[in-house]
Amino acid sequence: MEREILAVHRGENCPQRIVTCEFCEFPLPAIDLSEHQEVCGNRTELCHLCRRYIRLRERNDHEASCNGVSYNSAGVPDNTVNPSRRDARAAERERGRQRRRPPQEFSQRRVLFTIAITGIAVILGSLFFQRKTENSEMH
Repeated sequence: MEREILAVHRGENCPQRIVTCEFCEFPLPAIDLSEHQEVCGNRTELCHLCRRYIRLRERNDHEASCNGVSYNSAGVPDNTVNPSRRDARAAERERGRQRRRPPQEFSQRRVLFTIAITGIAVILGSLFFQRKTENSEMH
């Protein structure tokens, strides 16, 4: 592969390039991302406004439409919602937007850490394999 094409391949097309899960920000190879996000996106978190558990994959849509109304076990709106809870809804949404990063944005520090850990694992693995091979040749 030509050097110019290799750089593009590594950054955009390589199935082994490191990408980040949009739900938990865990770095993993691109080839594994779809399967990971299928499971990860089905995890739930409690909405502090309406007190319902929401799938992570549905969180953005829920936050955009959540009106802070709690529902009882029969699915009927609970009329005990106080006005301060509604006011808190806008503030909670804004805090959530500020905390959340765009799906593919991750820190250079995290990428370098992942590369370093991977490098250490490769070195340790090759040393272990080399010793195992040397021991096998001696016997």
